[in-house]
Amino acid sequence: MEQAQYVTVNDYESQLLQQQTGWSERQIAERVRAYIVTRGPRGSLIHTAKGSIEIPPAHERRITDPTGCGDAYRAGLIFGLMRDCDWATAGRMASLMGALKIEYPGTQNQRFGYAEFAEQFRQQFGYVLD
Repeated sequence: MEQAQYVTVNDYESQLLQQQTGWSERQIAERVRAYIVTRGPRGSLIHTAKGSIEIPPAHERRITDPTGCGDAYRAGLIFGLMRDCDWATAGRMASLMGALKIEYPGTQNQRFGYAEFAEQFRQQFGYVLD
């Protein structure tokens, strides 16, 4: 972990990491730029040195296959960071990517453009992406 800038885990993996290291979420967050914990339908938490940000879940239209949702979440997070979004917006982008993915079978079978993604984001979270 000493070479990582960001650590993203689900809530089960977070518990294991804390047990194995003896560190709290706060102590883990102090060692990286951000410690991100996904919590499925409860959204996610982004812990940074400045504090924790609770990210609400995006709501899917249907649940088809959760395979690849964690990867989709990470892709959304990276996309948000590449666009210089703040943590709250990048986290919401990540949440939306996970929700869009779960609607399709397999790992990479969904297709959409940025305009569709931005509209879904506006509908889900009530504000417009830059």
